[in-house]
Amino acid sequence: MKRDHQGEVQEPLIGLSAEPVAPPPALRSRLLARIAAEAEYRPEVSVRAGQGAWLPTGIRGISIKPLYQHPGSFLKTLLLRMEPGSVLPAHRHGDAEQCLVIEGDLRWEDLEYHTGDFVVARAGTRHPQLTTDNGNVLLLVTGDNEFIAA
Repeated sequence: MKRDHQGEVQEPLIGLSAEPVAPPPALRSRLLARIAAEAEYRPEVSVRAGQGAWLPTGIRGISIKPLYQHPGSFLKTLLLRMEPGSVLPAHRHGDAEQCLVIEGDLRWEDLEYHTGDFVVARAGTRHPQLTTDNGNVLLLVTGDNEFIAA
C-alpha cells in the first residue's frame, strides 16, 4: 500500500497496471481510412465574421467582401456593402444573381427591399441603378456579370 506525502492511501490506477497489448494489424489502416473519410465532410471553405477584408469597387460608397469563388467557373459568393445614399450603376446580368438583404434597405426603381428580403435577377436581364437611403449589406451569389457597364 502506497501513501502520498500527506499520508493518504493511494490506490493504483487500473489502466496503468495492465500489460500493454498490441492492436490488431488492420486497426491502424482502418483508423486512417476513417480519418480520411471524415475530411470529405469538412467544409471546403469557412470564413468567420471577422475574417476577410472589405475591398473598394471603384464605385463611391460601395465595397465588397469576397467569400467564395467556385473553382473552374465564374460562380462567386460575396458581401456587398453600400453606404447611405450610394448608387450602384445599371449593369447587365449574364448569369442569374441571388441577393439577400442582410441589413438595411435597397431600392430597385419603384421596388424596395429591406432586411431579410430575397430577390433573384434572371440571366440576361439588365439591372437599373440600385440605391439605398440608409445603407445596406447584401449577400450575393452571382456569375461573371457584376460591375459591367450596361
